[in-house]
Amino acid sequence: MLGTLGLFGGLFAGWWLLLWWGLPISFQKMSPTAMLLTHLAPPVMFGMAWRIWQRVRESRLVQAQTAGQEAAEADRQAQRDAARQQHYAALAERQIKVLCRGAWAQALPVKDVPAWLEEIPDGAYWTALERDEVAGDAESTEQVQQALQQLLSDVYAAAPGAAWLPHYFEANPEQEGREQLEMLKQAQLQAIANQSFEESSPNPEPRFFPGSGALMSRVQQLFQQDPSLPGMVIYAADAPLLTRGVLKDEWDEPGPEQGDMDKWRGMPGYAAAAMIFLRDNLPVPEPASTQEASQDAYTPYWEKQQHYGDERWGRVPLQWQDTLAQLPVLAELRLAEQAIIEQKQLLPMARQIHTLFDNALVNAGLRDYPFSSEDKDEAKDQAESILWLVHNSGDVDVGATRLAAVSTALQQYAVPLNAIDDASNSIREWGDVGSARSVLQTVIAVVHSARLSAPTVLIEFDRRGETEHFSVAMIKPQEQSA
Repeated sequence: MLGTLGLFGGLFAGWWLLLWWGLPISFQKMSPTAMLLTHLAPPVMFGMAWRIWQRVRESRLVQAQTAGQEAAEADRQAQRDAARQQHYAALAERQIKVLCRGAWAQALPVKDVPAWLEEIPDGAYWTALERDEVAGDAESTEQVQQALQQLLSDVYAAAPGAAWLPHYFEANPEQEGREQLEMLKQAQLQAIANQSFEESSPNPEPRFFPGSGALMSRVQQLFQQDPSLPGMVIYAADAPLLTRGVLKDEWDEPGPEQGDMDKWRGMPGYAAAAMIFLRDNLPVPEPASTQEASQDAYTPYWEKQQHYGDERWGRVPLQWQDTLAQLPVLAELRLAEQAIIEQKQLLPMARQIHTLFDNALVNAGLRDYPFSSEDKDEAKDQAESILWLVHNSGDVDVGATRLAAVSTALQQYAVPLNAIDDASNSIREWGDVGSARSVLQTVIAVVHSARLSAPTVLIEFDRRGETEHFSVAMIKPQEQSA
């Protein structure tokens, strides 16, 4: 108000000075009305124009400021949305699953056969061997080859289409590579010869399983590297029992040739294991009648043109695709978390395992990992649904710290399992199975997840050179994917 009065007062004073002293105007010839308008109208008009212009300018400034704020907010929101999308895209990458469609194992138990073998689910096949079945005059390489031949024969009998899938073998670092490949080739050829394939026999080329560490992460890498891969067979076999000798007494009394490392690995064992993995987006196989209708019934099989159907099935012939598609989904394997053991004391190891377990829960979708607190969904925190633990900590005298660290990490998430009663210690149950350890432990975890219809924790300890590594992974039943 005072500003307006001052403005008009200044205008009137300035105009009157200019009117009386600066402009050549004769007021004697003016009427009183014209004189009054001459003194009052121009200052009022100038004042009103000034106020209107000032209001317009203020309005434009406010509009510009508002537009700037809106643009800044829109930019912040766009950045936030982009960060949100990036967060959940990275989360989706972490939560990629690998479907296990079959598991086979032959292993020699350390003592008694575990009770859980009486509850083997459909799609899993386990043979508990007797000691006299593996203790013979044949060399260890020959017995391993025989074990692989029997193992692959069982795989091809249950799922003939698996003979056309790529085969990846967990290499034994203590044996020469070419000898192993030749052994694998002979075992595969004999296993294929034992089957009655009507069409041309498959000729899978054995390959070494690339990489190191958790099995499920390596399988996922193979699928990512080759998008045309419909599936694969992962298998392993080893017989430390035949190469290192047998512990005669209790396994806290190692033989004289054994050191601390042999004691940690347990009694020398014997095992062969295989798993089938298929992509989860494979199409339904075409009816075999579509091929049979186009072929002359009297045409010899070697002259028939092979028909593979959808290209996503790769080289698996049409008539054998259904044998793979009908395999039950035993479990979903989620990406593992791996690390080097930095300190072997209880608390530092427990903290490390807790961190890996936390990330493994996120990978399995059993722990919510929201972009912000607004997105938090406590219903996604399902660590309490875990019912079994599979590990290779060993017996109390060598694995007490490891098992205590594992138990501490699980208790922090209120996982309702006992690390001794609700667990499979592969060292106590099956001993040291050498290079077959990772595949065998994963088969064990898959079997428990399928038989309990609940998630299973798989924790693997491994020594590579002078360093010790461990990994934590989650195995989930298929019905929990929703």
